[in-house]
Amino acid sequence: METRNVRKFTVPAVIILIMVLALIVPQPGNNEQAQAAGKSVTFHGHGKGHGVGLCMAGVYFRGLWGHDYHNIIHTYYTGISFSQVSDDQKIRVLCRDNQVREYTLREYLYRLQEEPDTWPQQGLKVLAVAARTYTLSCIARGKHAGSGYDICPSGSCCQAFNEQINPANHPNTVAAINATAGEIITYGGQPIIAAYSSCCGGYTAGCDEAWGGNPVAYLSPVPDDACASDKNRNWSVTIAWDQFEAKLDANSATAVGTLYGFAIVSRGPSGRVLKIRVDGSSGSKTVSGNTFASVVGLETNLFDVAQPNFDEYLLIQNPGDTEANCTLTYMLPGGNNTSESCTVGAHSRYTIFMNEHVPDSEVSIKVESDQPVVSERAMYFKFQGGSRNDGHACMGVRDPNKKWYFAEGYTGGDFETFILVQNPNDAWANLSASYLGNGGEADTFQYSLAPKSRMTIWMDREPGLDDGEFSTQLDCDQPVIAERAMYFSDGQGRAGGTASQGTQQMSTTWFFAEGYTAESFDTWVLLGNPGDNPVPATLTFMLPDTSTKELKVEVPARSRVTVHADDIPGLEQTEFSSSVESETPIVAERAMYFNYHQKDGGHDVMGINQLSDKWYFAEGYSAGYFDTYILLQNPNASDTTASLTYMLGNGATIRQDMVIGAHSRYTVYVDAVPGMEQTEFSTAIQSAAPIVAERAMYFNYRDRTGGSCAEAASSPATVWYFAEGYTGY
Repeated sequence: METRNVRKFTVPAVIILIMVLALIVPQPGNNEQAQAAGKSVTFHGHGKGHGVGLCMAGVYFRGLWGHDYHNIIHTYYTGISFSQVSDDQKIRVLCRDNQVREYTLREYLYRLQEEPDTWPQQGLKVLAVAARTYTLSCIARGKHAGSGYDICPSGSCCQAFNEQINPANHPNTVAAINATAGEIITYGGQPIIAAYSSCCGGYTAGCDEAWGGNPVAYLSPVPDDACASDKNRNWSVTIAWDQFEAKLDANSATAVGTLYGFAIVSRGPSGRVLKIRVDGSSGSKTVSGNTFASVVGLETNLFDVAQPNFDEYLLIQNPGDTEANCTLTYMLPGGNNTSESCTVGAHSRYTIFMNEHVPDSEVSIKVESDQPVVSERAMYFKFQGGSRNDGHACMGVRDPNKKWYFAEGYTGGDFETFILVQNPNDAWANLSASYLGNGGEADTFQYSLAPKSRMTIWMDREPGLDDGEFSTQLDCDQPVIAERAMYFSDGQGRAGGTASQGTQQMSTTWFFAEGYTAESFDTWVLLGNPGDNPVPATLTFMLPDTSTKELKVEVPARSRVTVHADDIPGLEQTEFSSSVESETPIVAERAMYFNYHQKDGGHDVMGINQLSDKWYFAEGYSAGYFDTYILLQNPNASDTTASLTYMLGNGATIRQDMVIGAHSRYTVYVDAVPGMEQTEFSTAIQSAAPIVAERAMYFNYRDRTGGSCAEAASSPATVWYFAEGYTGY
C-alpha cells in the first residue's frame, strides 16, 4: 500500500525524545491538580545473543523437522566446505577451576555444556561439527596462546565447557560427536570461526554488525524463519524515562546529563543498530548499537522503538521570488524550547516531519522567516491507540491575542474536547476560560501558563463539563495562541478527530466555502454568542446552480446554536457554500462528519469573516491514497474568474483557471488536474473578485483513514504560530 510516508523527510530519523505531558497550574479556587508525566520508552526487539552464524533456536527446529545436519549448516554459513581432522589430537583447556588440562578433541567435545542432551540428533550433529570447528579456529588464530591454553570454558568468550560432566550421562551428545567424528567446516581450506548464538531473532548478524571490523564472507547475514516459535524471537522492554536516563548517565560512553533524546544513526544489513546518537544537556555522544543495548539492558542490538499514535507535519509555502530562511522554535510543556532552521525555495513548499524533530512530545511551534511565507500543520493519529483514527489540519496564526473564541465544543457521548494554549511570551500568562452552554449558563476556570510553553485543557475533566455542548471564550493577561481539538465516535460508525484555531474577534459576517449533505456526510453550523443579549442571525446556503436558501435563527445570550444542514428542506443531498449574517457580532464554525469512500472521520473550520482576492494553502497531497479538494465560494452577485497556481516541492508550478458562478461554489479535485496526480504541493489563488477558499483532504495514511479541512490564509507573513502539536502515543 502506498501511504503518506513517501514524503520527503528533511533530517535523519530521530526515534524518541523526552515527552512532558501538559502541566496545568491552577489558580486559587480551581480544583484541578498539577500533573507531571510518568514518561516511559518501549523497545521492541528480536533475538538473544550476538546473532552471528548458527541460530541455535533455528537449528533446533530444523533438526526437529528432520533436516540433515549438512543442509542446516549450509543454511547459516555461506560458501563453506567440509574437511576431516583427527578427534584424537590433544588440546589445552582452561577449566572452570582455573586449571589448564589436556583433553583429546573428542573428550573435550563430550563435556561441552552448550545444548541439552534431549535435542534432536540432527541438531546435536550441527553443534558437534560447529564446536569442533570453532575450537580449531581458536587454535589457528592463537586466541589464547599467550595465556598458555588453547580454549577457555566461557560461553561468552569461547564455548561453555564443564570438566565435571560425565559423558555417560549424555548419550545423545556422545552419539552425535561420534557420528560426525573429525568433521569440520572450512572456507578457503581453513577452519571457519564457526560462531553460533541462542536466537538470531529472524535474521542472523554479520560479524561486523555484532563485533565491528570488516565483514566476513561466510558469516554473511541470512534470514531465518525457523526460529519463529522460539521464546526469544521477540521481546519488549519498557523503561521509565528517569531510569533510562540514569542507566545512560551511569556509563561514561553514554552519559550526556539531562536526556533530551536519542537517534538511530545507522543499521546493518540484518537491521541491527550499528550506531546510535544520544543527546543531552552536556552534548551528544555516538556509540555502537551493542554498547547502547548493553548499557540500557536490551538482549540484542536488533531493536526498534514503539511507534507513536500521532504523526505531525509542518508545511511551509514560499510563494515569493526569493528563497526564505526560516527559524522554527518548538515550545514544550514547562517552558523547554529547541530551535532549528530551514530554507524554502522560491515558489515552493517544504515539509517537516515533526516526529523526527520533537518525537514523543506535546509541542507548540513558532515559525519565523526573513521572507513572507504561509505555514500549516497536519496531524494523523490513532487517538489513545483505539478506533478513533483520522487526521486534522490547521492554518497557522499570525499574531498572539488576549482574547479567543470558539463556537464548537462537545463532551457528551464518545466526544472528548481539548483546548490548546501556546504562550510565546517571556512572562507567565494567566488565563480565564468561560464555557457557554446552550442554556446560557457559563462555567469559568482559571489557569496559568509558563513562559514560552504550551498547555492542554482537557475539557471533559473539568467539573461540570463532562457532558454537554458549549462555546468557549478565552481571556488572558498576555497575548497567546489558542486551538481546539476534538476526538469522537458519533454512534453512526464514524470515528476520528477535528481541530481548529480560534478566532480573535467576533463578526457580523462569516463565510464557509465547504458544505456537503449527500451520501454519508453530515454538515453542522455552530453559532456562539458570548454577549449578554440574544442575536438574530441569517444563514444563506449557496448551491451549485447559483440558487440560495435561507434559514433564520436566534442565538441566545451567552449560549450557542447548532444547525444541522442535512435537515433543512432542499439541502438533503447537495454540496453548498454558506454565509452567516447577524445583527451584532457572534462567532461561527462548521463541522462535518463523513464516510468518504470508506474513509470515515470528521473535520472542522472556523469561519472566514473577510473576503479576499488572494488565498494560500501550504498543504496539499495527491499521491497514494490521498484525495485533495479545493473549495471556492463566490458570494458576489456576478460571476468571477480565478487562477490556481500549484507550487511543487522542486519549485515547479502548474496553473489552473476557472469561472465561479455568482452566489455559488466551485469544487476543484486536484488529483485530476494534469501534472498533479502524484505529488505534494502548496497552492496560491488569485481571483478577479473577492472570494472564500477552503481545502479538504481525504486519505488512508498508514492504518489511519479520514479527512481534514482548513481555511486558506489571505496573505503570507513572516511569523506563524501553532498551539497544537503532538508526536506521542
